[in-house]
Amino acid sequence: MLSLSKSLCWVALALASLSLQAEDFNSLMQVAKDTWPEKRHIGVVCDYRNSQSQVDALALAAGDGFTLTVVDVRAPEKVHLGAQLVANRQAQFVVIFPGDRIVRDGSLGGTLVIRRLATLGIPSVGTTPRSLAQGAVFSVGEGTHGELLVNPELIGTIDVILPSGTLFSRRSSLGPEAWQLPTSMMVAAR
Repeated sequence: MLSLSKSLCWVALALASLSLQAEDFNSLMQVAKDTWPEKRHIGVVCDYRNSQSQVDALALAAGDGFTLTVVDVRAPEKVHLGAQLVANRQAQFVVIFPGDRIVRDGSLGGTLVIRRLATLGIPSVGTTPRSLAQGAVFSVGEGTHGELLVNPELIGTIDVILPSGTLFSRRSSLGPEAWQLPTSMMVAAR
């Protein structure tokens, strides 16, 4: 009996740690849907092996009618290629994950993706305040304690009408294959 209770304890701890690793993207997706009702194609650049649970959580939060393009990059030198593949697949906005190994809020890889895509007119969103410093349009999630944070200094050419009706417009000049699956995950180049 004692070994059964120990086993159940370990299972409970393992399940709790899995739930802590996956971000809740529901609030982020609700703001994105309210902000851009016409944008139905989400791009993600990440190390898929490391971020599979986050990809699953984003797909679940997006729901039916969305296309999720995920470009799998496993090395920092592939980040530019990943951003270009997302742009080539015509993603309409990009989500930066908070805990990815290479492209995350606050990382150099995250900054490179956000700025590269912003110059092409593709906005990025995140879940922590660090993503705003990198150039994301808005941030909402566990890292902001559920508060919607908006970037007043956008990079690239982006018009954003937030749910409050506020229009942000900014123009600035800064100096493998991918597959698409509706509202599910897909993996791309290495």
